[in-house]
Amino acid sequence: MEIEEMSPPPAPVAAQHFKLWSELELLEFPDRFVIKSLELPDQGFSVSRYDGTVEKLNGERESGGGKVSRIYGVVGTIRLLAGVHLLVITSRKEVGSFLGFPVFRVMSMKFLSCNEASKFLTNQEKKDESYFMTLLKVVESTPGLYYSYETDITLNLQRRCKLADGWMGKPLWKQADPRFVWNRNLLEELIETKLDGFIIPLLQGNILDHKYLHRIFLLICIFICKYNILSGHLYG
Repeated sequence: MEIEEMSPPPAPVAAQHFKLWSELELLEFPDRFVIKSLELPDQGFSVSRYDGTVEKLNGERESGGGKVSRIYGVVGTIRLLAGVHLLVITSRKEVGSFLGFPVFRVMSMKFLSCNEASKFLTNQEKKDESYFMTLLKVVESTPGLYYSYETDITLNLQRRCKLADGWMGKPLWKQADPRFVWNRNLLEELIETKLDGFIIPLLQGNILDHKYLHRIFLLICIFICKYNILSGHLYG
C-alpha cells in the first residue's frame, strides 16, 4: 500500500465521503468522562467512571467543574474485572496523505480508567487487576499505528476501484478491512452506541522509504500490515 502526496482522482460534484471528528475535548468529572467534538459541541458521549457505561450526549452542553484537555481520537474500550478502560489518542503527527487525505501517526495514547468498582474486588481479583493494568501500559506504547479522519487506509487502490458507488459515504469502520484494523476488538461498545463519528480504525505498520521524484516530494509508505489475530486473543 502506498501513501503519496498527490491529488485525488476526479470525482463527481455530488460525491461525498465520511469524515470523523478530528479534534475532541475531554472533560473529566468525578462521576464520568465526557468526550465531545470541538467542531460541533453537542456531538459527543459520556462514560461512567463507576461501571463504564457509554451513553450519547442528549444535546445538552456539559460545563463547570471538570478538568478539560484536548485529545485527537478514541481508540476503543477494554473491559477488565473492575470496569472499563477507555483508550484515547493524546498526540499525533501528520506523516503524509493518501488520495489527498491527511494520514496521521499515533504519537501517544492514554487509558482513562472507569473502575470505581475496584474497591469491591476480592484480594485475588485485585492482584489479577493489577497484572492486567501492567498489560494496558504496554498497549499504550504500541508503535506504528496510523489512521486518517477522512478515508480508509486499509484498502489498496486496486480494491478501491471495485467498490460500489456511495461506499465512501459509509462510516470509516464499515469501510475498513477488519483483518487489518488493529483496534477492531476495542470498538464494539462504540459501535453498539452508534458513535460513528468517533470510531477510528487504526492500521499498524511501518514507513520504510522517503523519496524525491520529479522535484515533488513523495512520502511513500509501505505498510507491513499485521492481522489482528494476536489482539483478538488478548482482548477478545
